[in-house]
Amino acid sequence: MTPYRAVIGLAGHVDHGKTLLIKALTGITTARAHEQAIGMTQDLGFAHFDDGQGNTIGVIDVPGHERYIRNMVAGLWSLDLVLLVIAADEGWMPMTGDHLRLLKAMGVPRLLVCINKCDLVSPDELLLLEESLLERVMDESGMVPDIVSVSAKTGANMAALHAAIVGQLADLPASQAAREQGEPRRSCEEAPPRLYVDRVFTANGTGTVLTGTLQQGSLKVGDKLRLYPADREVQVRSLQAYHQSVDEIGAVCRVAVGLKKVPHKEVARGHCLTSAAGQCEAATHLIVRLNAERLSTKTLRTQEVEVALGSWHGRARFVPIKDTRLARLIFTSPIPCFFGQPFAIIRHGSSELLHGARIVWCGDIHPAKRKALHTLLGELPDELEHYNPATLQLGLNGYVLASRFDERPEHVTPLGDWLLDNHWLAQSRDQLLATLASEPLSAAELATRFGIALSVTQALLQQLKSEQLVRLHHDKWQPGSGESEDDLGQEAQLVLKVVRDQGKEGYEPGKLGPGGVELDPFITRKLPVALQQGLLRNGLQKNCALQKQLRNLARLKYLVQLDGPIYYDAALYNQMVAAVLAGQQVGDLIDMASLKEITGLSRKYAIPFCLRMEMDGWVRREENERRVLRLPQTQDALQQEPA
Repeated sequence: MTPYRAVIGLAGHVDHGKTLLIKALTGITTARAHEQAIGMTQDLGFAHFDDGQGNTIGVIDVPGHERYIRNMVAGLWSLDLVLLVIAADEGWMPMTGDHLRLLKAMGVPRLLVCINKCDLVSPDELLLLEESLLERVMDESGMVPDIVSVSAKTGANMAALHAAIVGQLADLPASQAAREQGEPRRSCEEAPPRLYVDRVFTANGTGTVLTGTLQQGSLKVGDKLRLYPADREVQVRSLQAYHQSVDEIGAVCRVAVGLKKVPHKEVARGHCLTSAAGQCEAATHLIVRLNAERLSTKTLRTQEVEVALGSWHGRARFVPIKDTRLARLIFTSPIPCFFGQPFAIIRHGSSELLHGARIVWCGDIHPAKRKALHTLLGELPDELEHYNPATLQLGLNGYVLASRFDERPEHVTPLGDWLLDNHWLAQSRDQLLATLASEPLSAAELATRFGIALSVTQALLQQLKSEQLVRLHHDKWQPGSGESEDDLGQEAQLVLKVVRDQGKEGYEPGKLGPGGVELDPFITRKLPVALQQGLLRNGLQKNCALQKQLRNLARLKYLVQLDGPIYYDAALYNQMVAAVLAGQQVGDLIDMASLKEITGLSRKYAIPFCLRMEMDGWVRREENERRVLRLPQTQDALQQEPA
């Protein structure tokens, strides 16, 4: 027999003998002292047994009373097999049906009907009961279960129950893909770990410990994982499986996980432990696809409901989406969830199952995109196990991270870390170019305007730049080829920002630093160490590295050097030149007072500015006035092109 691990559960009406049955099967009493005193299970209980082949099978006991239905569903989410326990002397009871419908909604793959207390009825009565239960279960769930009759009290037929459990588990495949490829049944160990928390406590010497069923993947001491919904990093301090300390454990298995430096109050039942690759979402909005068998106009209305998802249970607002099998669920706080995950929607305040459903979209969606998303969701296949939700992202947004696909889909273009739909790519390029033709915009402004992720917008702009269709000038993208500011090195970009931040005061290296104008601390902190040291030790004038950057930026016409030396941003210089020459004719004279008034410069800066205008051939000095020698063809051209 192929080695395996599994976790099973026992469900059924209260007082039908589930806890005693577990004791007979495993030798472990799952009921706590106070539960034994009142004769009723109130919360989840845990046990395990060996299948006789060296494989350990975990067992979860769930409460049978309607009052504890919220605890009951927390134990169903990850089971390989459920024993639906029915007392021979009472037969089918209301909670029997509720439990059956809930376990089917939660995605339990296998069912075994266990008739307990067979010693209390005659063989003929038992035979009739088996036939009626088989028919009832088939009608309620569509499953065709095996039926085993036992007596936990006398031990009658317990060997047959043990064999039936082992037989079903040994035949349970991990997935259709695993069967087709001849993989081991437990190939799910290779998937990212997934463990919903069902219990949290503090242990001396260990700290915070959480327990749950490791549904897939593996865990080992030292692993760094993510805990949702907080999406915080945690590290595994210790592992224990079935009361044995281990360094590593694989699915499917009951596990106790000790976490390093995680306060007990920050973890609760319903939280999920996984890895960064686990694709867990912490969402307050879900779109779900309702199972077809329980759809009715009576239940398809906006209402407050209870949701059992993983080991989480709580309230949500249920909003059906007209003319579809889809509905929105809105929660007051984020819950950890996964695409395709099965769960149960329960009538608020009762144990009645309203709907079984599967998650088809995690997170809110902009109203403008809802109709398109609903159309895509309506085209999803019936089976979601092997469907990649990244396909939805690609269809809705036009782009998706390439890492979300093992094999590249058709009709896409790779661009950096992204895959872009070909039609969307052509359309988006045209939109960007048309927009930039009317006004220069930053990448962030473009991303906001078109609702495209900033990193995708930046990748598109880089593609257009490589084709010499756009360039970055003064932090804005605009049409055309030539020098683009984003081609500058990090040091040059930081120095350029420092100069621009000085505005009309100009950048005077010799007078900045100690005793001079204080630089923006954020910029100073980001300057290379050599520049920082020069700034602190000698001021900026003697710093060769900075002087080199300034000269190079002036050579590239990002800066204009005035006498002093004083450095101006080239765009600012050109704007002031345009302002001085506005309304002038060739041959006109401009006095210094007028020039100072137009530019807003003091005499200290006005004179070096005039000298630079003379050097650039705009004016010629005649005593205390300047004669206009030439005018720009257009004022816009002067403002956009460096001197």
